[in-house]
Amino acid sequence: MSIPTPSQVLLTSTAAYASTFYLSLPTSPTPTRLAKTREALSVIHCTVATALSLACLRQNSDALFPALPPAAPPSHTPSHVDPRASESALPLIATRSAFANAITAFETGYLLSDSLILLYSVRLARRSNVARKSKQQLVGLNMRHLAYHHAGLSAALLYLQWYIHHGREKGVLVIVMMMLMNASSPFGTLRWWLINFRSGRETAIALATAAYLAVYAVARLGLVYAILAVWGRQTGVSALEAFGGLRWQCKTGTGTMGAVNIAWLVMGVSNFVCRSLNFNVKPGG
Repeated sequence: MSIPTPSQVLLTSTAAYASTFYLSLPTSPTPTRLAKTREALSVIHCTVATALSLACLRQNSDALFPALPPAAPPSHTPSHVDPRASESALPLIATRSAFANAITAFETGYLLSDSLILLYSVRLARRSNVARKSKQQLVGLNMRHLAYHHAGLSAALLYLQWYIHHGREKGVLVIVMMMLMNASSPFGTLRWWLINFRSGRETAIALATAAYLAVYAVARLGLVYAILAVWGRQTGVSALEAFGGLRWQCKTGTGTMGAVNIAWLVMGVSNFVCRSLNFNVKPGG
């Protein structure tokens, strides 16, 4: 069975998500109904994207954990050679995969449609005569910020699609690994739904929050370490040394992402502990 081209997947993903969202709404949706529909589709997408990413990484496991040749004696390594000169030849970077390309196109189409849906949601909430009530109900969901975040990601992935179209993509497996961050979103949506629409179920909310924080730590922080560890293994260094050896652009992006995720996790755990101890602290995230 042949894999569709990235262009076909991109167009199909964009159209399918937008049309499914539209057909799922009543004629005059309220901001609350729109948010519920969008979150339900988000859970489906994140689950499918995570499963596809895992399948792709399993298919390309030889590129992640190749059989490495014995290290050459130090005296055989010319001192004038830049170690980063051969980075593009590493299996993690050089490996190309039609399956991986299709997954990135699938994600790009979703993010494009979702950005527009989120912006429409913000506009509807602002103009609706029930906007005030809706904003009070939808705790923990800033659609404007999420729209900008998804718009930025879709722009970056569209840039990647240009490279894929011209057969010049590099590091696509790293992108697929990072898409495993989608794994935490369904747990966050469950927590959001319980807080907003089943607020009396305190035990369920506590369990959902604990599960979300645990999966978030693994999928958002542990994953970054795992990528650096794979990179380090293929360059013969530790994960920390691999981070230190990254180009400044990659180091800045990875460091910023890690710092933001750590800060959010610390705030989330802190608020969860305070609520568990019956402190009157507003939930965060």
